[in-house]
Amino acid sequence: MVKYVYNVIIIASLAIVASFFYRFSFWNMLMGTSLLSMPWAFQQAGMAQGIIVQVVMCGLAVYTAYLLLIASEKLTDPVTKKAPEYTEMCRNLVGRWAEWLNILASTVILASALIVYWILMVELLYNAVNSVYYFAGGLNNIHHSNVTNLTGEFDNERCMVQEKTFSYDPSSSLIPGWNKNLTVPLLFIPIFLPILLLKKMSFFAKLGALGALSVFALMSIVFVKYVQWGWNADFANTKNKHYIPQILGSFPSLSGLLGMAYFIHNSVTTIFKHNRNQGNNVRDLKIAYMLVLITYMFIGLGVYLTFPLQKSCIKQNFLENLPWNDYLSLAVQVLLFLRMVTVYPIVAYILRVQIFAALVGNEYPGKFYVFVFNIIIMAACVLCAIFYPNIGDIIRYAGAFCAMALMFILPCAIHVILLRRDQSLSKVSCFIHFLIAVVGVINFVAQFTL
Repeated sequence: MVKYVYNVIIIASLAIVASFFYRFSFWNMLMGTSLLSMPWAFQQAGMAQGIIVQVVMCGLAVYTAYLLLIASEKLTDPVTKKAPEYTEMCRNLVGRWAEWLNILASTVILASALIVYWILMVELLYNAVNSVYYFAGGLNNIHHSNVTNLTGEFDNERCMVQEKTFSYDPSSSLIPGWNKNLTVPLLFIPIFLPILLLKKMSFFAKLGALGALSVFALMSIVFVKYVQWGWNADFANTKNKHYIPQILGSFPSLSGLLGMAYFIHNSVTTIFKHNRNQGNNVRDLKIAYMLVLITYMFIGLGVYLTFPLQKSCIKQNFLENLPWNDYLSLAVQVLLFLRMVTVYPIVAYILRVQIFAALVGNEYPGKFYVFVFNIIIMAACVLCAIFYPNIGDIIRYAGAFCAMALMFILPCAIHVILLRRDQSLSKVSCFIHFLIAVVGVINFVAQFTL
């Protein structure tokens, strides 16, 4: 019964996505690296609790984004019609400390995004090259310790979904010297070092269509794998390898990850001030977030319920569970790699502009300072790719901190101050918004209890 209900949800979800395709821009901006960790996050939370956490976090994100839209509308200049940005509202209403908290949280989220992008580029390139080598006939040159014949389809010991005639140790490359933990992380330094010295990144911004294509490709491979793998969920027998618990104490992994997944609050006023019909802003915001929720549920819950091995085998990047001799996986990983390559310079540029503008009042203080800045950023990326390539953990730590500051505390503070200024603040409203801020703090602290 649950299986058929899930099929209906999938069909209905795709229909809704198609009918609201014109809100695709906002949806596309929210689709990020969190998608690849969503199945792992569901595995950390359990099915029922995972769904509840998804809905609650999405609802809180919508509400606090709505508070920012309302605040921006109230503070819009009646003559010039210029609406204030988020940082301006923090500085003018809450104080300089709020502005610096905004800048700090934004810096953390951008820096962590760069680290995650680097790790993903390493993993995607590593797997893609091994796949191409395999399909090109390189299998004949591989040592027998890496390749064996299988009688079954799944390799539980290695947490790897295998083809019937192919198995390998995922920690070992098919190519001698091609090392994911040493060789590959260093390859991107000579590529990005000169690119990041550019003053503008307009060329890479024009390649934004790759983002939408990669998301649709990711949804496609999830659907194909769902059909191939079939239903692999047991809700009763705890000894079954497909057993799915409803509640797990590690659910903060999901709530922390969703802090980044649902975050767009720094840009929400900028995005919606260009909406032709300003009266539809709130409605469009709700619909856009609903589409995002459906996409996250489709990918996260879809992989979680159909994954053919033990659910604890789901990796923080679920594409790492797919074999190198999978054509569809290769195509998706190449597309995602191209997206990461085009997005990385843009995010690095935004981070550079934000830091230098805040510290020295100049977005480009000179090639030497920019060079040093780029070296520091890439060094952090390389070190994490070598010693801590856990994208799910990086996202949840950064996401929880960012959400605490920019999604929970500051929007509520701005709203309460505006209500007090209008002499319409009630004790109930003050308590509710204080409670929302506390939820953000608890979510951040909970990340360190796992």
